[in-house]
Amino acid sequence: MTPDLLNNLLRGSVTAVMNALLLFTLTKSKYGRNGTIVAAVIMFVTDITSTMYLYFNADLTAVSHSNLLTIILLGFLLKPLSKSSIMQWAFSYLTTMNVMMMVVILSFQIGMLLPFIPHIHSLSRLILFLLVIFLFHRYLLPLYRSAEDNWPIFSVLVICLSLMLAYPFYATTDIIATLQSYSQPLLLLVVLVVASYGTIFYSLKRLNAMHALETENLSIQYEKTLLSQAASTMAQKLELMDKVAEQNNLASHDRRHVYGMLLQLLQQGETEEAMRCLELQLATKQPASRVYCENKAVNAVTSYYAEKAVQHGIQTTINLKVPAQLPFDSLELALVIANLFENAIQGVLRIKDCRDRVIQLSCVHKNRLIIQVVNPCTDDTILNADGLPATEGEGHGIGTKSIVAFAAAYNAELLYSIQDGQFRVQLLV
Repeated sequence: MTPDLLNNLLRGSVTAVMNALLLFTLTKSKYGRNGTIVAAVIMFVTDITSTMYLYFNADLTAVSHSNLLTIILLGFLLKPLSKSSIMQWAFSYLTTMNVMMMVVILSFQIGMLLPFIPHIHSLSRLILFLLVIFLFHRYLLPLYRSAEDNWPIFSVLVICLSLMLAYPFYATTDIIATLQSYSQPLLLLVVLVVASYGTIFYSLKRLNAMHALETENLSIQYEKTLLSQAASTMAQKLELMDKVAEQNNLASHDRRHVYGMLLQLLQQGETEEAMRCLELQLATKQPASRVYCENKAVNAVTSYYAEKAVQHGIQTTINLKVPAQLPFDSLELALVIANLFENAIQGVLRIKDCRDRVIQLSCVHKNRLIIQVVNPCTDDTILNADGLPATEGEGHGIGTKSIVAFAAAYNAELLYSIQDGQFRVQLLV
């Protein structure tokens, strides 16, 4: 085997194998690493088999023509190894061809500059391919995936770049003379292609950043709207509680008159009439009033939902140490307590055994508030990928979203967990 034949075979082998590695770096392999290995073997065997005769005759022009046709045929052959759609695959395949043709041009120019280094063409191609693959893996792959997904926008540009790069290889009758005589135009063509891809990636990076910022702004706006709506709802509930408290005061005032009437009846010896009045009073259920903490808003919602739990036959253990003054709006914290309590009631009501229906609510104030709600849950209660309770059906999960929005607004730590049949929510704010 002559040295020229060895150099040609080595150069062709490097090109074929690195093309496969680059191609399955850009596209999504259906069979992982094994698919990439199979593709590399297929491209290597096909390239060597189709060009061996031409290498023996040292006809590099015919080799360049043959390689272009072989690469196109391989594009159809290797498609089943990729997860990408046909158009995404074609986009990645054209990009791989563009990189290959630029690497061939650059490696030939390097070979002319450094002819004294053995196998300089093969070595420079290997280095250039590895550099491109590294850049894609390290920096460009997410942007390239975005360009691939939006292939209708960029396909015309990529096709035009492929035609411009392929023309010097396919239209020439002496590839070596073309690469030597037109080295500067070819280098300018390489710069144009690199600049085109660079413009695509930079544009996508800017667009992605703008989209991410817009999404974040919409999310913040949504959280503000959610908190505003929830606060409005809570204000209505507190107003209702104030009316209940006013009714309790009126009832207390009326009881004084009843006591006076009872005293008068007993003094007059009307025992039976006094007993009938007492029976009527006992039959009238008087709402309980209890102080759970110093904070009026939190105490009001806790009293409301504690009474609601009792009405459903749910036992409650409540220990709240919430100060009257907080570094944030007490109404927002009251809303969080309301949502936590209401979600706990809904979860406990799914427990069949009434004896297990217990809700524990606690809040400790040590520089920061540590809120915890614990209640039993059914076996089908799960958390989603974000660590939040999984909800089904429209309208469900609004309370949880409000709690998450509060935690995000005040950089609070929110943790949901399920262990031994107990559902636990912890909020550190």
